[in-house]
Amino acid sequence: MIKMTKTTTIAIIGAGRIANHLGKRLRAKGLRVVQVLNRTAQPAQTLAEELGCSWSDDWADLHPEAEWLLLAVRDDAIAGVAAALAPYAGEALATHTSGATPGAVLAPYFKRYGVFYPLQSFSLERTPVWSKVPFCVDAQSEADVVILKKMAKVVGNLVYQVNDEQRALLHVAAVFANNIATHCFVIAEKILEGQELPFELLHPLMEETLAKALSESPETMQTGPAARGDAETVQRHLHWLQRHPAWQTLYEKLSLDINPDLYSSYDSKSQDE
Repeated sequence: MIKMTKTTTIAIIGAGRIANHLGKRLRAKGLRVVQVLNRTAQPAQTLAEELGCSWSDDWADLHPEAEWLLLAVRDDAIAGVAAALAPYAGEALATHTSGATPGAVLAPYFKRYGVFYPLQSFSLERTPVWSKVPFCVDAQSEADVVILKKMAKVVGNLVYQVNDEQRALLHVAAVFANNIATHCFVIAEKILEGQELPFELLHPLMEETLAKALSESPETMQTGPAARGDAETVQRHLHWLQRHPAWQTLYEKLSLDINPDLYSSYDSKSQDE
């Protein structure tokens, strides 16, 4: 059983965005990253040189003294990578970093397993503000939960024990809050580009929207034509969006989700006329 110390030996499995950021953060906090393993050699070598550790593109080269295996790989690769590492893992604690994949996916391969999920969108161009990144951890044993909580406290500040079902729904919520919201930003940007208007015009509105959503329940902050039942404005928007059917459908579905009674007064008015 490993203990949380500065001498704990860590093998980073993967060399993508999460592996890069976590590896550098662990190293910066004085923890011992001893190896980077990745199925493609060049990214493994590049990250290992930054971390000052060994690397390999052969799973059989797993460092024999690695006590914590941090699998930062794609969701659909977790089981396969785990199966390849298992014969060489010994008593190491294995964790993956996925929000959507159950920790139990590691159960057939390791005696000790868990999840070490940083709830953040990572890109190589931006350095995370680690004190604001929530870490969602869980493990098969309570002793390992304690270890992962301590690890997360070293790396960041916000630590939560979240089980598989909770984490799966948390990931769905995160997709709405991040990926789908970002797609709406993409649509807004393209609409403005079509009129030769700069996206910066929307920046103050976006900043204010986020500030309000973070200060109170987003539901109480909802504004706009759908929220106030302005079906005529919604119809004008839908008419313009006819040239972009996918955006038109998305706009209408979201408007009706905001206000299911959106068209009730509008339909009555049309019938009267």
